[in-house]
Amino acid sequence: MTAAAVFDRFACWVREGLFAPQVDDRRRIGMEIEMLPMLAESALPCPLQGVEHPISTLGFLRPYGAAGEWREQRSAKGAPYFTLPNGWLVTFEPGGQLELCTSPGESVTELASEMTSILEPLRRAARDAGIELLSLGIDPVNDISRVPLQLKSERYVAMTRYFDSIGPSGVRMMRQTAATQVSVDAGGAPEVRWRLLSDLTPYLTAIFANSSRYAGEDSGYRSFRAQCWRSLDPSRTGVPHPELPACEAYTRFALDAFDMTRTDEEGSYRAFGDWACRGEGTTAQWTNHLTTLFPEVRPRGHLEVRSIDALPPEELVAPLALLAGLTYDAQAAVEARTLVPGADEDLLNRAARCGLYDSDIASIATDLVQIGLRGAARLGERVIVAADVERAADVTSDRMRRPSTAGSSG
Repeated sequence: MTAAAVFDRFACWVREGLFAPQVDDRRRIGMEIEMLPMLAESALPCPLQGVEHPISTLGFLRPYGAAGEWREQRSAKGAPYFTLPNGWLVTFEPGGQLELCTSPGESVTELASEMTSILEPLRRAARDAGIELLSLGIDPVNDISRVPLQLKSERYVAMTRYFDSIGPSGVRMMRQTAATQVSVDAGGAPEVRWRLLSDLTPYLTAIFANSSRYAGEDSGYRSFRAQCWRSLDPSRTGVPHPELPACEAYTRFALDAFDMTRTDEEGSYRAFGDWACRGEGTTAQWTNHLTTLFPEVRPRGHLEVRSIDALPPEELVAPLALLAGLTYDAQAAVEARTLVPGADEDLLNRAARCGLYDSDIASIATDLVQIGLRGAARLGERVIVAADVERAADVTSDRMRRPSTAGSSG
């Protein structure tokens, strides 16, 4: 199959599967909140299952969850997870990171309130059991050598093998990082919304940078988590092709990314597009390949913003309010589009390294916060009450005033 034919085939899939216009006018928002379980006594990563250590994450969560009517289940790949009575999920990342996945809702206030009601008692109970659930973008104490792969599915073993072949950042990302991911609806013009959100990501990284320390030392970055993501594999990260329309950009991005699940007869990894040109790119392989891409904003029918470090529960209302305002208030979206330039490699790297110490980034971030919070207020109290807009303003104002302390929240 020719490269042009391959592109046309998968561009159609991207357009219809990832960037399809929304059929209704709902404006929902959801969040995935990752935390790093650490043994309080030693500051070592808490094992997911207690084979050689008396304290483990599952050993704590099973009785804790049973008391709250959580249901433990297994994914198709054998990984444990819990379903909460409200339909939310508690899942795990390859290094044992714990993740609370909310359902999408139309009210930021209700979402923030329910998150607090789950996270605060969970963290207290974990602490009583000898586990600190750290809300930081990366493990601040341990080197990767102290963090084994804890979910050993075929997928994660293959990812590890691939990342080991190109450098340390990939396995650090898998096993030591934690993020706050915000998902919004695609809207009637998902390509336009995706591009705007992608261009906002350097400023979101800078505002919410929370991972300056790694392996017991200052990393030299305001967000070392972002640096790990930026450097794990340039073929599958960043903001794809800023110069191209969104569907074309994402198709080229996905086809050019190496397929980490297989090697050719010489033992070399190849771009997915190369495999497809050889007639070896099935729909199932393509679907799985898309899940191994790590852009700043991932299109999935909805849009998943992945640029924010893990944050403590009391700060989570801020990215929710900010992104709701910038996404769903038409005036704020227009103002933001006028303000922000296209996000390129240099801007993303500066955001990770310097954060708000970069004067240009700080200036635009300050304006974006004001635009976003005004937009959130205009959405009305059915979406976010005035007190939560004020709370978000307090969090962002505090972060803008003291970027040097980012990375100290537990």
